[in-house]
Amino acid sequence: MDLTDLLNQLAEQNLSGISFLCAYGITWLACAIFWKRASQRTSAYATLFQGLVAFPVAMGLSYLIGAIGQDRPVPDEISTLSIFIGTSQLLGLPFLIFLVVKQQYRLVPYAFAVICSMHFILYSWLYQTPLYIIMAVLISVLTTALMLASREQNERVTPIRVCVLTGALLLATAVAFLAIHLL
Repeated sequence: MDLTDLLNQLAEQNLSGISFLCAYGITWLACAIFWKRASQRTSAYATLFQGLVAFPVAMGLSYLIGAIGQDRPVPDEISTLSIFIGTSQLLGLPFLIFLVVKQQYRLVPYAFAVICSMHFILYSWLYQTPLYIIMAVLISVLTTALMLASREQNERVTPIRVCVLTGALLLATAVAFLAIHLL
């Protein structure tokens, strides 16, 4: 069996990462609620640390769909690579912390969304689908357009829109993968 076949089996086992897309899509939408109701500082921290909620939820969802608890169809090196891909976005954490320290709170969702979108490109290879590239490009381009069109005097609307857009794109991609894998 060649590597492409193994990666396709991995995609089938994980439903192309649907658990993580759903968990993080929901936390991005929850961040939009924070931006609507809480202080900018609290909202920036909620956005920055959303993974503390999303990751265990994603792992639980992965268990429920059978992606955890059974042998992975790929060699251990590919499993290690998938961990590196997933954690690569942590390299953006110093920049996000810088934005919080400098009280540039409204930039945190935008910067985080763009940083997150970068690591999705690699999932396109891992799960053998261009949908991750499409989603990543849409997140980067559309959040940039939102930021460019924003008015500085309204400090809350743009971060809310960035969070909603990012969460909606993650969830829409999850729905697309669900449809692909069920059909």
